[in-house]
Amino acid sequence: MLTVVARSAGSTTAKLQAWTKTGAGRWKKHGGAVTAHVGADGLSAHPSETRSATPIGSFTLTDAFGRDADPGTALPYLRTRPSDWWISQPGRLYNTHQRCSSGCAFRRGDPNEHLYYETPYYDYAVVIDYNTRNAPGGVHQGRGSAFFLHVTDGTPTAGCVAIARTKLISLLRWLTPKAHPRILIGVT
Repeated sequence: MLTVVARSAGSTTAKLQAWTKTGAGRWKKHGGAVTAHVGADGLSAHPSETRSATPIGSFTLTDAFGRDADPGTALPYLRTRPSDWWISQPGRLYNTHQRCSSGCAFRRGDPNEHLYYETPYYDYAVVIDYNTRNAPGGVHQGRGSAFFLHVTDGTPTAGCVAIARTKLISLLRWLTPKAHPRILIGVT
C-alpha cells in the first residue's frame, strides 16, 4: 500500500509513505516518508482533462513502464520505444497505451503523450488505475487520463504523483502483483 497525503486539496506537495500488511492484519511503515509532487491544481475527487489535479481515492497499481530498462519490478513492465503513446484524445482509445509510428488511429501530438520522450518523468512510471480499464466502472471520457506515479523534476505535475527517481526505483522493486498493490491519495 502507498499513501499520498497532502495538507489541503490545494497543496501541490504531499507525503508518500509505503506500508506492508503484517500477519496480524495491521499496517507497518515500509521505509520513510518522501516528498511527492502532485497536481498544479492540487487534488480533486472529480479530475478532468481541463484541470491539472491529482485524483483523490484508492486505486490499484497494476502496470509499470519506462524509457529505462526494467529495474527489477515484479509488475508487468513495458520498456517504451519512440512509438509509444498514452492517449488523452476522446474516442475508443481514450486513456490507454498505444504503440504506433505511422498511420495511427490517434493524433500523434497533443493531447496525447509521447511516452518515450517525456524525460525524466517517464524514465520510470507506474500506472495509477484511475479511469482505466482496470478501474471499477472502466473508462469514462473526459474524467481525466494519464495518471501515473513517476519521476519528479521538483515541480507540480499535470495530475500525477511524482517522487525522486531513487525512491521510485526502490518502490518498483518492492511492489508485487501478489500483494494487490494500491495507492491511496487524500488530504489530512
